[in-house]
Amino acid sequence: MIFPESHTDATLKKTWRQRMQFQNFIRSLGITFAAVFCLQSANAQSATYPDKPIKLVVPYAPGGPTDLVARSMASTLSQLLHQPVVVENKAGAGGVIGTNFVVTSPADGYTLLLGLQGPITINPALTKVPYDPFQDLVAVRMIATAPMVLMASKKSGITSLAQVTAMSKRDGTGLNIGSPGNGTLPHVAAELLKHETGSNLVHVPYKGAGPALVDLNAGHIDLLFSDLQVGLPFITSGQVTPLAVTSAGRSSKLPNVPTLAEGGFGNTRLAGWYGIFAPKNTPAPIVAKINQTVDGMFQDPVFKKVLENQGAQKSTASGAEFTKFLHVEFEQWSRLGKSIAIKMD
Repeated sequence: MIFPESHTDATLKKTWRQRMQFQNFIRSLGITFAAVFCLQSANAQSATYPDKPIKLVVPYAPGGPTDLVARSMASTLSQLLHQPVVVENKAGAGGVIGTNFVVTSPADGYTLLLGLQGPITINPALTKVPYDPFQDLVAVRMIATAPMVLMASKKSGITSLAQVTAMSKRDGTGLNIGSPGNGTLPHVAAELLKHETGSNLVHVPYKGAGPALVDLNAGHIDLLFSDLQVGLPFITSGQVTPLAVTSAGRSSKLPNVPTLAEGGFGNTRLAGWYGIFAPKNTPAPIVAKINQTVDGMFQDPVFKKVLENQGAQKSTASGAEFTKFLHVEFEQWSRLGKSIAIKMD
């Protein structure tokens, strides 16, 4: 510190220092009081959580498998939390729009996301999105994992996975493989199938699984990866032919259908999953309360039936374990993106 000429006296220097020390003390005290107040306020908020309705955002249109899981969850969580849990669909950009809505929402536990691989690990790994899923969201809890099934139209004449590559190269035009949209898991699975088998496959994106299934049944496309629960009615009615499931083992819903691994299709993780996410800085006690409530949700017979109908299995992964799982998936899709040109828009 440089003192003015008139303040070079030792006594004045000491007075100056004491004044500075006192001001610093008052400033530090103010910061401490502010921190304590914020902490007490957060604790008080957490202790009464929830005291108003909760919004559960689904980043896809109503009527799909994700929406079905969300509405069953909302019904059960409403009973357990004694507050309404309202599903809000915010579709668009492969789930990115709804996810970003949650990212930019208040971190108070009243806006949650039912997230899945598209907007959480696939899109961020393959293209630019307006958020960082690891920095801007709290991975609260994985809910369940669910397999997909690869199906062929009857018109295509394909009856096994082994026929896909040969028939795709038969006349040079290739086979059309649909998906619910760019950046979805079925889309990336299609690109991976093409890459690893050398099949001549042409991707046809749709605005949802429903329209894609209709066109598969009509023979307008040849192949489609679909959530098991969505595709199952078409399979059991004989309208389409199941070729393989993406789970590690055969599905109890389709015990005679082989897995992709049995068909020689690598070990890449292609099962879908659902998870609950909250905006970053959501108080830890609130995150813990949501996690604890999910444990109770799994005891509800209606919700258990919904998962069973999808061929899904509940998950116990939460916090650090869930985050680690997400990092592994993100790296998987990042590696895929470096070796395959995937059109995301």
